[in-house]
Amino acid sequence: MMATKNNTTRSISSCSRKTTLHVRIDGVTCAVDRELLAEKSSRVAEGVKENPEENNLCALLGEDTLPTDPQTFELVARFCHGYAVDLTADNVFPVTWLAYHLGMTEDHRPNNLLMMAYAHFRHNVLPSWNKSLRALLVMERHLDQAAELGLVDECAESLVAQALLDPRLVADEPMVKKSTDGNASVGQSRTRANPRRTLFVPDWKTEDLTGLGVRLYEPIMAAMICRRVPLEYSTASLCRYFTKHKVEGDREVVEAIERLLPGGEDDDDEEEEVVVPFVTLVEMLESAEETGASEECRDGLEGRIGKRLDEATVPDLIFLSRLPEDGPEEKYNAERVKRILKNYCRRYRGPDISGFVKVGDAMDAFVCSVSSDPELKASAFVALGELCNSVRAATNGCSDALYRAADVFLEKHGWLNEHEREAVCGVVDCNRMSEEAREHAARNQRMPLRLVVQVLFLSQMKLRDTIVSGEGAAAAPKWEEGGTRRGGDNNKSGKEKGGSSVSVWKKVKRKLGCMTAVHGGSVNCHVKKRNKVTHSKIGK
Repeated sequence: MMATKNNTTRSISSCSRKTTLHVRIDGVTCAVDRELLAEKSSRVAEGVKENPEENNLCALLGEDTLPTDPQTFELVARFCHGYAVDLTADNVFPVTWLAYHLGMTEDHRPNNLLMMAYAHFRHNVLPSWNKSLRALLVMERHLDQAAELGLVDECAESLVAQALLDPRLVADEPMVKKSTDGNASVGQSRTRANPRRTLFVPDWKTEDLTGLGVRLYEPIMAAMICRRVPLEYSTASLCRYFTKHKVEGDREVVEAIERLLPGGEDDDDEEEEVVVPFVTLVEMLESAEETGASEECRDGLEGRIGKRLDEATVPDLIFLSRLPEDGPEEKYNAERVKRILKNYCRRYRGPDISGFVKVGDAMDAFVCSVSSDPELKASAFVALGELCNSVRAATNGCSDALYRAADVFLEKHGWLNEHEREAVCGVVDCNRMSEEAREHAARNQRMPLRLVVQVLFLSQMKLRDTIVSGEGAAAAPKWEEGGTRRGGDNNKSGKEKGGSSVSVWKKVKRKLGCMTAVHGGSVNCHVKKRNKVTHSKIGK
């Protein structure tokens, strides 16, 4: 059978018009011998029996169109006329589906086309990674029909089995893994590659899983992860898939990737070893916001970012704070940064506080960087400053950077009134300022009067401690980095008089005017403490 686009047809074998069935497919008129097709197709045989004079194939089948294309129909016609059929990975599904649709089964005629197509698929397509993927790409356009035939499941099972034997099929370059000391190292395959394939077929892999649509890619990758394909390879494929498809702006893509990524709430320690690039996680969160992904997806990405917050740089924090989300329009979103910081604090493990120190340094630098932006609102600055304080309270860190940020903010926002300036400077913990910073603040005309009074008060308290201790002005207590004093029974860093540790949350409560360096264990106002000391002297 030959088909043309000009309403003329030529048959493969010479047959009269009375025995020819015609069908128009995609604008092309095709023809096939009615008796030969009825011999192979149970549905056509039934139609011919009921309506022997009908020469339109669609009318004979009681359909408006035939679910195929001209090339596939020609292969079926060749089979009916006794010619060899050249089946490939690209045409085996269309031929199988048309044979199934026409009822070309073994029950109707032995050695029929449906069985032959299935046999070719299982013996010639499934054993090959490339052919299986090419067949899937064709099935993707008719996924429901392919699933009905069972071909999708067979392809997926074949790909998973091959990936277990050679994970390099999933990703050429594995994702990095954490070494025993917590640092990232290049992951190594736990399965040795097939030496014969490597030596004799250099270009053995040409098809890539990332070329599949998300409806096929997600279940296949989920099966690979469930069957324990090495995570460094499956994760590398997930990241590559996102990078390749993010330009499409499809929310299903980022939601599917988030569901499959390691490092979620319920993942075990092995999954914690695989390191997804921090910048990729940030890009995924950006894509989730832009595409309107589900809240569960966004929360999952924020949680993963929170776990790795000690890797964040100032540009990363600025980028995260400026991602849009539902709610009041703010240039800098302090609430998102707060949620991510909470995730980091909640999942932080071990006594080592070096991670907190890194986060604190990054937060300080971040607030200093954005404080010069005239569009940063005072409320946002206060919220960000409180986050910095919460980190520094856990590490006995210095507040000098936050003081500098407040100074820059007041300089760039000269229109603020006294009340607003007090609110901005309220995030500066005078107790954690260095001696040099307090001296600068005492002479700084931009600072509100309340802050100036407090730093002067602290300076006088320091002088009092020196006199009481009997060391004299030359032997004043030394100040360590971070504004923590050494010396004196009333100045114990991180310990109360009884030797018990000061709660991290109590440290966080050291807000402006609520705890002094002299009486480190109390949460009462330092003004009351001063009065108490004065009264005791008068009583004497």
